[in-house]
Amino acid sequence: MKKTNRQLAIKQIITNHDIATQDELLHYLKEEGVEATQATISRDIKEMNLIKTSTPQGGMKYTLYQTNNLSVEERLQSTLGNVVIKLERVQFITIIVTIPGNAHVAAALIDAIEFPEIVASVGGNDTCLLISKDEENAIKMYEYLDQFIKL
Repeated sequence: MKKTNRQLAIKQIITNHDIATQDELLHYLKEEGVEATQATISRDIKEMNLIKTSTPQGGMKYTLYQTNNLSVEERLQSTLGNVVIKLERVQFITIIVTIPGNAHVAAALIDAIEFPEIVASVGGNDTCLLISKDEENAIKMYEYLDQFIKL
């Protein structure tokens, strides 16, 4: 199956069902006749900018991140406000802890903006590390990010 068709199927599945894990998503895809590996689904999730959000029952589910024609910086600000649960700085490293499944989105948005204070970013499942040239740049980055986080 073509990637566009598979991603369309993913979009329909997460719209119609509360999908919390990649295994659940693979199960529903299989029911739709779509064969895919976990690695392929993981790439699709990143490409489609899927994030995990809370359900009314207190669980988590994949959701399409809606851009609504926002700039990259506005998308970053919105993401930080919605998914960050902890922000910390250790010397020249800024650590962003998110709701599981969202750190890669924050890292991608930060990379897209190309902050001069950041040398590199590493986005995992729920933790994003921002590496700065020095402590002074890390402080600037921390202060910038902190203003958008609702803790």
